[in-house]
Amino acid sequence: MRYSAGLTNDSFWFIESRKIAELIVGGYSKEEILDLALDENIFQVDTEHRATKITNAVFRRLNFFSEEILEYFLRTDTNSAKIFVLISILNVDKLFFEFMYEVFREHIILGDFTLKPKDFDKFFDEKSYQSDEVSEWTDETVERLKRGYRNMLSEAGVLEPSGSERKILVPFVDLRLKNMLIENNLGPYYYAITGEK
Repeated sequence: MRYSAGLTNDSFWFIESRKIAELIVGGYSKEEILDLALDENIFQVDTEHRATKITNAVFRRLNFFSEEILEYFLRTDTNSAKIFVLISILNVDKLFFEFMYEVFREHIILGDFTLKPKDFDKFFDEKSYQSDEVSEWTDETVERLKRGYRNMLSEAGVLEPSGSERKILVPFVDLRLKNMLIENNLGPYYYAITGEK
């Protein structure tokens, strides 16, 4: 999987994720979900472009998971469901996952529960040395990604929502979700957000 700057334009889309998961579990195809988004405006958005973007992005995040995991997502409490949405995003965004595993997780392991601007700066500086793709991104793109990461983590409930230095809120992950992730070879996503292992 290549590095992507896609999170500069994407949102957390929690409500939309539950709606699409319900349709997937109900047997709807991506094309049928897109038809509902365009014809019935199920996401209550202003433009067809926005409806198409949400459908494509969220379907891509969720389509990877088994029906058992999607049904869990639909039935669980809001906090656990938000953790699942975060995991679904990490699963399709290699760079964001690496940030979580290399920076966020490391902070938890070391008992340093504050993410500072320099943590983001150091991560992107290192990636620009390691990747020609990242090194070609503009400063504006990198800044938008940093904002996107902070917003995603805040919406997931694992980072305080404001301030230049933000406290990490180590999540409680439901044992059933933990076991399903590990059984489906998704353990690294669980470890990235909890600091375990």
